[in-house]
Parts: sequence; C-alpha cells; structure tokens
Amino acid sequence: MNLLLVTAHPDTGSFNFAMRERAQTVARRLGLGLQHSDLYQQGFSPVPGRADFQTFPEDQLLQLGSAQREAARLGGFAADIAAEQDKLRWADAVLLQFPLWWSGYPAMLKGWIERVLSLGFAYGPDPTLEPRALIMALTTGGATDAEDARATEAHVRSQLAQPVFGYMGWGAPRLHLVHGPARMNESERVRALQHYEQWLEAELQTLRASAR
Repeated sequence: MNLLLVTAHPDTGSFNFAMRERAQTVARRLGLGLQHSDLYQQGFSPVPGRADFQTFPEDQLLQLGSAQREAARLGGFAADIAAEQDKLRWADAVLLQFPLWWSGYPAMLKGWIERVLSLGFAYGPDPTLEPRALIMALTTGGATDAEDARATEAHVRSQLAQPVFGYMGWGAPRLHLVHGPARMNESERVRALQHYEQWLEAELQTLRASAR
C-alpha cells in the first residue's frame, strides 16, 4: 500500500511536524510506500490562476473549473500541480497533517485542494482519479472539556471533510485530533505522540488488510 503524507505547517519544529515524523516512522515500519508533500517547505503556491496551466490565452477570461477540466483532458497543468497529481495517482491512501486555524484548513492546504484536486481530475463527470482512503490528523488550540472536543470533531467532519472529500466520493476520513499541544508539558506531548503513533498504526493496518 502506498501512502501520500501531505503536511501543511510552516515550522518543522512544530507539533504537527512531530506527528509527521511519527507517521513516517509507522509507514516505514509497516513497509508501506511513502511520499511526502511538505507544502510550505517545498514552496508550493496556494494561489489558483493562469499560472496553473502550461498555456492560457492572456485575452481569455479565466473560468477556473472549465480551464481545469480542459487541462485534465489534455495534460496541460503546470509542473507543480502535475507533480502533486502524480503523487495522488500513485497513492492508495492520503494523510493530511495540519493545524486547525480559524476553524478551517490553513490557506496553504486550502490552496492545494483548490489547485490539485481539480475538476476533471478529482471530481466532476468521469474524473481520472479514483477515490482514495483519507486520514486527517490535526491539532487545535485546545478543548475545554470532552463535549467541546466532540463538537470540534463533528465540525471537522461536517464542515471540512464532507464538503470536499465527501463530495468527491472519498468517504468519511479516519480522524485524529490533538487538542492544545502548545499548552502541554513535555511528558504530555510525548504521550500524545505515542497515542497517535499507536492509533495510526492500527488504522493503516486496517486499510492495508482491506486493500488486499
């Protein structure tokens, strides 16, 4: 089984990157194929526009969906988008690692979704990419109690995952949230990472077994 690990955090010293490293460790321990998209570190542009396409007439109105559909048909995406789409074709499962900022995706990850998971490639009539298994691992600023944590998880499922990945037919994500890592002491962070590693290994083993 092949795993694409997409990380959207600007700081490699962050708890998100610590989770990324644990995910990498698990994938290698299980013998999975692994590719990375570290969006900030690789300088990915989150801004859709004419630069998304190898050629686009300057005097023509840019209707993004129509242009994406034509690029998917003709292989006309810019190199950075094409590279990310190649990774998705290769992957059986996608793990999105990110912080929850202002109750949503970081702009970098939102831009990756808009530019890479494009019309004609990931959704629409007869997309060329089949649905992938989805894992979402994210951090939040904190939760006041168990009820607040459940409400945040419900928000992520209904407002982040379903409108994008549910719409594309990928189904419900396997979801892991870590609340308030910035407020944790070192031992609490270690325990949270160990818990995530154990959870992720079980989820990946289940996915691998179901793919056989």
